[in-house]
This record gives sequence, C-alpha cells and structure tokens, in this order.
Amino acid sequence: MFDIANDRCHDGRMATNDSLGSRLRDARTAQSLSLTEVAARAGISKAYLSQLEHGASTTPSHEVLRRLATALGASIADLTGASETWQPGEANKLPASLRAFARSAKIPEADVEMLAGIHYRGKQPGEPDDWAHIYETIKRTVR
Repeated sequence: MFDIANDRCHDGRMATNDSLGSRLRDARTAQSLSLTEVAARAGISKAYLSQLEHGASTTPSHEVLRRLATALGASIADLTGASETWQPGEANKLPASLRAFARSAKIPEADVEMLAGIHYRGKQPGEPDDWAHIYETIKRTVR
C-alpha cells in the first residue's frame, strides 16, 4: 500500500516530495485525459480517482496503483516516487524462495509483487527454480 497522507510506501520509505495525488493528476492532465476516462481505463470509479488525486483516500492497493499506472502509461514508481527495482530487505512478507529468485534474477519490484500474488489451490511455489519457470512462462506469453 501507499499512504498518501504521509507520503510513505508500504515498507515505510519516504516517497519523493510530490504526493501520489499530484503525480496522478499531473500524469492525467499532461495527456489531456478526463477523470472519467482514466477511471474507466483503470476499472475504478471516477469518485475514487478524485479522492486519490485530492488525498481524501490515502491507502490505494497495489492492484489499484498498477491499474492506474497502466491506464496512464506510467510505472508505479512514476506515480509513487518509489524505487523501480526490488531490494532484498524491502519485502519481508515474500516467500524465501521468491526472494532468492528475485535477488538472483534482479527483476523489477512490480514483477516480484505480481509473482507474490500467484497461488494455486492456496499454495505458492517452494523453490527459486519454480519461480523462474513461472516468470519465464509469463514473459513468453504476454508480449
């Protein structure tokens, strides 16, 4: 999560001086897009997007940030001011096998978080090689 009120990323790091709300608004207006258009592209309500832009809503989920970034042709890092690459100490909630794979493959944070959300019948892969296989499969099928 990103806490707009305190300009902090989910791991407690400070974001840059610009707030998420102002970054969203700037990205949207730079492309001459309306609230309605961006909200529709991101699959969220216009009211929620307005709340995010004005700081009335302060904890969007990673999924909402991802959808907004996609809708605006930006990265989550562009919107939050956070680092684009995953750092080993940043996500203690990740399975050890995923941390090991992410560290060795030096994959972007967004990809690590995407992989962390993969579950099959309530379970996740147990070995770094399993994560590598899944990641490679996704890269080959989504172009």
